Amino acid sequence: MKTHFFKIVQTVAQHGSFSEAAAILGCSQSNISYAIKEVEDFFEKRLFIRSRSGCTLTPDGKVISQTLSGIMATLEQLKKMG
Repeated sequence: MKTHFFKIVQTVAQHGSFSEAAAILGCSQSNISYAIKEVEDFFEKRLFIRSRSGCTLTPDGKVISQTLSGIMATLEQLKKMG
């Protein structure tokens, strides 16, 4: 799994919308959908409940999102170490 998918999951979770996340991250909605599907396939868990009005994290999605947030913070610290 690609680490930039972590940021995509976080952005979708924060904004509750694939299209809004795409606009914020400067990519297409299909790129967002692909990344979310890859993460869901990797963990074998559905991350979001999708609806016409947006999306919300599933209980598993909340745990995975929180964990990915911690991983992202750790990766940023490691980058700063050089």
